Amino acid sequence: MPRLDDFREMVDGITDLKVLEAGQVLLREMLQINEMKRKIEEFESSQAEGGKAIFLFFAEELDEDELVFATERISGRIKRMEREEALKNPKKDEDVEEQSEE
Repeated sequence: MPRLDDFREMVDGITDLKVLEAGQVLLREMLQINEMKRKIEEFESSQAEGGKAIFLFFAEELDEDELVFATERISGRIKRMEREEALKNPKKDEDVEEQSEE
C-alpha cells in the first residue's frame, strides 16, 4: 500500500484546515460515487430478470420523457386491472381486510 502511505504523508504535511476539509468532502463524494456505481451495476444486471425482460427491448430505446410516460402508462393499467379484479371478487378484498384487522 505505498499509495496509501504517500497519502498519509501528504495529509500529515497539510496545515490548512480548509484544504483538509476539502479533501474530506472529496473523499466522501468519491465513496458516494462508488456506491452509486455499484447500485447501477445491480440495476443493469437485473434488467432481464423475470417479467422485466419483455419490456427491456422496447424500454432501452426510450428517452427520459418517454420512460416517464411508459411508467405512468403501466401504473394506470395496473390500477385499472386491480379495480376490475376487486369488482369481480369483492369477497376476496373483504377477507384481506378482515385478516389485516386481526
